[in-house]
Amino acid sequence: MSKILRLICSLGVILLANGAASLEAKTTGKISGTVTSAESGEPLPGATVSIVGQPIVTVTDLDGEFYLLNLPVATYDLAVELIGHKTEIRSGLKVLLDLTTPVEIVLQPETVKLDSVVTVYAERPLIQKDMTASVRSISREELELQPNSRNIGQVILRMNGTVADRDGGLHVRGGRFGEVTYYFDGMPVQDQFSGGLGTRINPDALETVSLTSGGYSSEYGEALSGVVNALTQEGSSTYAGKLKLADGLSKPYNVRTGEFDKTRRTDNYYGVFNLSGPIPLLQNDRANFFNSIEYWNNGGYLPHNQAESWTLTTKVTLRPLQNLKVTVYSNIYEREQERYEHRDVNGYSYDFALQNSGLIKNDAARFGGSATLQLSTNTVVSFRAGYFETSTKLAPDHLFDVYWDKWPGYSVDENGNYNGTIQDNYAVDSTYYYSGYVNDTLFYPYYLYRKSSYKSAGFDVLSQVDKYHQLSVGGEFRQNRLIWDNKQFFNVRPYGEKYDVGPSYAAAYLQDKIELGYMIINAGLRLDYLNAEIDYWEDPGTKEKRLRSKSKTHISPRVGFSHPVSENTLFHANYGYYYQVPQYPFMFTNLQADLTTGYPIVGNPDMEPEKTVSYELGITQRLADDIRLNATTYYKDVSNLVSSRSIVAPSGTYTQYYNGDYGSVKGLDFAVTKTGNQNLNGSINYSYMVAEGNSSDANEFYYNYFTQGDDAPVIPVQEFPLSFDQRHTLNINLDFRVPRNQKITLFGVNMPTAWGLNTFFTYGSGMPYTRTDEQGMRLGGLNEGRMPATYRVDMRFDKDFYPFSGKTSKLRFFVEVNNLLDRRNVVNVYSRTGLADIDGYNFGLSYDPPGDATPEDVNDIRRLLAKDPQNFDTPRSIQWGLEWIF
Repeated sequence: MSKILRLICSLGVILLANGAASLEAKTTGKISGTVTSAESGEPLPGATVSIVGQPIVTVTDLDGEFYLLNLPVATYDLAVELIGHKTEIRSGLKVLLDLTTPVEIVLQPETVKLDSVVTVYAERPLIQKDMTASVRSISREELELQPNSRNIGQVILRMNGTVADRDGGLHVRGGRFGEVTYYFDGMPVQDQFSGGLGTRINPDALETVSLTSGGYSSEYGEALSGVVNALTQEGSSTYAGKLKLADGLSKPYNVRTGEFDKTRRTDNYYGVFNLSGPIPLLQNDRANFFNSIEYWNNGGYLPHNQAESWTLTTKVTLRPLQNLKVTVYSNIYEREQERYEHRDVNGYSYDFALQNSGLIKNDAARFGGSATLQLSTNTVVSFRAGYFETSTKLAPDHLFDVYWDKWPGYSVDENGNYNGTIQDNYAVDSTYYYSGYVNDTLFYPYYLYRKSSYKSAGFDVLSQVDKYHQLSVGGEFRQNRLIWDNKQFFNVRPYGEKYDVGPSYAAAYLQDKIELGYMIINAGLRLDYLNAEIDYWEDPGTKEKRLRSKSKTHISPRVGFSHPVSENTLFHANYGYYYQVPQYPFMFTNLQADLTTGYPIVGNPDMEPEKTVSYELGITQRLADDIRLNATTYYKDVSNLVSSRSIVAPSGTYTQYYNGDYGSVKGLDFAVTKTGNQNLNGSINYSYMVAEGNSSDANEFYYNYFTQGDDAPVIPVQEFPLSFDQRHTLNINLDFRVPRNQKITLFGVNMPTAWGLNTFFTYGSGMPYTRTDEQGMRLGGLNEGRMPATYRVDMRFDKDFYPFSGKTSKLRFFVEVNNLLDRRNVVNVYSRTGLADIDGYNFGLSYDPPGDATPEDVNDIRRLLAKDPQNFDTPRSIQWGLEWIF
């Protein structure tokens, strides 16, 4: 650990000694430009360049050049002043994450008979010349107008190279679930148990959200497949906000019939209130705030699945000094959801005893801050600290606040065996239920509490060393804590596990952005360090010797190029190494090595980091003044993925995690984007991808062994299509708007204005699955079968009203229809039939079920239970609402 800290400190000292510093590159961009004379064309030194309404000022150098660093992602007005010249305001400059916004200013002499201030409206460049990676960003304005965008995951899934699995898990460019890192205002917000997003990100609070699927720089770590960046809005200099209220309809699933009911109101409503502006009693441009609160009651379409949540997002920006900016941000999230699972891991269903399925509660909190000091015109240093926690609890509804050892009728003796009378239908033998069906009269006897958190501190430093080099360095230390407490009363010896561990993580990076005009180079080096800080058994079977986990260090070189061939053509390429620490449950599960329960699995805290080597080549071409084509090809070599294997020990057989899986991904991404038109804009993106490997999931062997025992197939050596290998993906978005100031007539009649229609069409080819016979034995090769293709249409209509004369505030009415065609898209099938609603089981007439039931009674129940609503995508839903924007 001391070696890593010394390296981080050394990098910082070296660059500070050279006048170099860096920034929180995950949350900001920069503006650079030149100021010249309209008369002579010569550069103008000494011109004052400032952001309108903010105390951000710089001066042009002897070459008329200037740089504004560390600007939060937003839209700005830029003012340029020089004695003897007209002041020019360049309005609407958009700053993008980690990118440079170029601007050229030509000042008119004072003698020219023009207004004293010249305002020029900026146009966002169609081709971003310093783009060396694959990045797709969605702005606040786009988010507000798109259908089905209440969940950030749905927004990301419309971007190139993304696929969702049956549970909605995000896979980027053929990677496993959990290989995407989520940043919220520069802070990672992962659930370190599941690998997914650990909190809710309210889309109404965002300035932008982006996905980097290839070529991300050395400032980003712990991501094999992609980086999602979500940035909260900054406080405004004047008071502004919005109030949004919405209600909706959906088609609920009926467990008695196995069908979806007619469309009706299902208590799916939400409200959002935003407010931003200056902090009272302080200068408007030196103290601002932004607050957003969201309440959402999601009745959903599944039975016993209602969710209620609220989210509070805040950001406060202070400028106590001209060269010092302090930002404090927070996010609090709470959610309670009724649990529904058509069949649990044992194949049992609670469809006729839904009240017994349990309750899930999620909590998350994020607190952080940064202090950014402008040391000189071209040098910035930032320090940051933060805390994040996320927790999940699952327990029976009526015993939710009672610890499992106080449940009536449930306890264990000193040997860990069940002590007492089993009071539900999970009996010691299986005489009380048919296979795959249980009519439980009590509750689901399962308790889980897990919590992951971290405290972090770090620095980032950036300097525009000269005209060509933007040099940055940074470091971070993170102290993690993971708490796990689980008890399952499913057999005579209930399974239970409890641990509280604290692995530590540190990282440092060095990045040089070289802007040569004809070529931009992003070259960087990243160092990551992990210490699991835990003891474990060398042989869990014998428990004779304890070992201490070893610290892991890995270095990631990365480089990206972009070459503007002309104003209309840009080539880019990148290459890099990417590492990710295995998900912590794979490291810490069952380290006490309890091998007495059925099918025990043991973690491995000494695993190496997972690894991806990525190659990418792309071209951007202007097809027209407002149309751009992007084409990118990529290849990924993936190794050291977590796998599981069976180990035969003298004390018994158990499964353990280890680095054993591998794969490869190759693909093509195409995107055509039309922007800048006041009426019709949109995009078309298509992805072709081949994702192959020897295993789709770290637990694949374990689940096969759990369900098939000694007949389970071994993990293959050769590669085969992975379960998320969706070969073809197509997304089409069309946005038609009629602005308020545009007059449209039809047959001499003035048509309504200030309205818009936004439509999304999505298509995905079928996912693979492995065919089996009636006994569950594999037919053919792994994942040779293919599910049906899926497609859906989502649509939103909105109309603005301006009831207050002379005011900028407005009312917006909107209607959203998701899955407009009510398409029953298949997301999972039964391996015996390849169908989503027929599982292939059939009891013969010779079968004699217990009690008065007949074989046909059993078959009726089986056919009903085979109709799993979670094998299909969501049905049609309708949402409408009213929004007051002020």
